[in-house]
This record gives sequence, C-alpha cells and structure tokens, in this order.
Amino acid sequence: MAKVKTYPWDPADHIETGEDAILFLKISLEDYDSTFNALMDCIARSQGVAEIASLVCHEPGDGNRSITITTTSGAEETIVISPEVDVDSIRRALTPAHAREPISP
Repeated sequence: MAKVKTYPWDPADHIETGEDAILFLKISLEDYDSTFNALMDCIARSQGVAEIASLVCHEPGDGNRSITITTTSGAEETIVISPEVDVDSIRRALTPAHAREPISP
C-alpha cells in the first residue's frame, strides 16, 4: 500500500483579511465548545487580524449580547453572542499582536 504524504495545515495561514477573521469568528461561535480558545488563537495568529479596526461589545441588560467588529476597510459586522462566550477572548484574538498588553502571570 502506498504511503500518503501529509503536510502541516494551519487555518491561521488562510485568514488573510479582516473579513476572513470575522467569518472565521462567526463560524467558531456557531458551535461554541472546548475548541473555542484554539480557534481564537488561529485568528490571533492570522494576517487578517491586522485589518480589525475596532470591536464593541453591546450588553443592553436584557440578557442579549452582541459584538460589532469594524475592519480598516470599513466593513462592519454585528454578531449576536451567547452568554457563555468569553468576550475578552474575542477581544484578545482580534487585537493585533503589536497592540496587545502582556498577560500578567
């Protein structure tokens, strides 16, 4: 039987624009589970995160939450998020590495 040659594949290599990062986030939120932090890491390591201009969290007090993400090109997307989603993880993932504050031990 012939051996199949495989190559490493990293989703972060394919998140090239801010819109890609938003789409990847939306897909990640559809099945929020134990893989969420790994998926946020993919976004944080991607090239597309550099195109994220802002993230605003909306918590109107009625239990509903959403985030609005704007890219440097002006694209804007509002995403409804469930109460168990850690908004700080999303905020860290969508902050370019050069602008992140170090995490305290």
